[in-house]
Amino acid sequence: MKRLILTLSFIVTSSLFLTGCHVSSKTAMYGSGGRTSYNVSAQNTTNQELLLNLVRLRYSDTPYFLELNGITTQFNFTGKLLPSIKIPGFDNDNPASLGGEFAWSNQPTIQYSPLEGKDFAIQLMRPLDLRVIQGLILTGWDVDRVFRLLIQNMADIPNATSASGPIPLKPPSYKQFFEIIQLMRYFQTNGQLQIGVRYMQTEYHNGEEEACKEPPNTIQVSFPANGEKADRLGELLEGVKKTKGRYVLNMRQAFNEQAEIGIMTRSLLSAMYYLSLGVQIPPRDMSSGIVAMTENADGSLFDWNEVVGDLIQIHWDYHYPQGAYLAVPYRGYWFYIADNDVNSKRTFVLLQQIFNLQSKQQEKESPILTIPLRTGP
Repeated sequence: MKRLILTLSFIVTSSLFLTGCHVSSKTAMYGSGGRTSYNVSAQNTTNQELLLNLVRLRYSDTPYFLELNGITTQFNFTGKLLPSIKIPGFDNDNPASLGGEFAWSNQPTIQYSPLEGKDFAIQLMRPLDLRVIQGLILTGWDVDRVFRLLIQNMADIPNATSASGPIPLKPPSYKQFFEIIQLMRYFQTNGQLQIGVRYMQTEYHNGEEEACKEPPNTIQVSFPANGEKADRLGELLEGVKKTKGRYVLNMRQAFNEQAEIGIMTRSLLSAMYYLSLGVQIPPRDMSSGIVAMTENADGSLFDWNEVVGDLIQIHWDYHYPQGAYLAVPYRGYWFYIADNDVNSKRTFVLLQQIFNLQSKQQEKESPILTIPLRTGP
């Protein structure tokens, strides 16, 4: 009996020392410090940072971003034997006991860098590329959501242009633009809307950037030229032409030589200002005057839910809200997006995707997507 117990003791001891030199792949990958845990934490904090900055903008505060540059971690495992457990079969004259300690730990190193200076200007303040808008629509995003968020003018038709910055004092103009994109959404739903982009190439000579002799950046919108909805959309869109049974509209980005406006895209920061108007303000902060408000001509408060309420709604509470998709503390309140508000969640995900796309752009880049445009008859 004693010989058997000694043999078992040797086996246990050997296994402890063998496992003390490494951590199992299951523990490293799936444990509390594994890859999935870091993935979830990084996603949650990135979303919280974006939501926090939307709330900051609504309070006329300064947005601030910390970029997550990298995560590395090192796993450690230790094990040793201790004389603590008595082994049966031994008496007081010949005592014996066996015990052990096991411990594992990981030491993460997380690198952050503030988004500021030149990087801030490129990522947040530069007008969005038309190809980003086209790419989002081609990947299935609804055209009305994308256009409302990222376009502030189509020709002389404004989309709450004044909402692209700090909250305006007067109500914006937006209703005609909304009618246009609702009609565009109708044709998109029926698979009849086509959107293409022609992007001006850039040439370099002796390290100097020179624009080649091609048409400027242009977006083209095309839809069937039959039915009341098509005729109404054609009527609303200035400069539309009818060719081969379709309405076709070509709009250049920014202004032309005659200072006529084409299609004006928002910057990422302007899009955030726009969505920040969906933040609901606690009555105490409204009455105290610490938040800017927009007034109608008769002195009543303009309700920004008319503009962005069906895109995003960010609620507030005194305590951490139950059933929140995402929540952040700010100025003694909790601001959150409800988990059952699918529409707001979709808009927030779209904004996050645009933020990620902008962070990957370089100062000088080659075209990523080119689609031929329909020419005249």
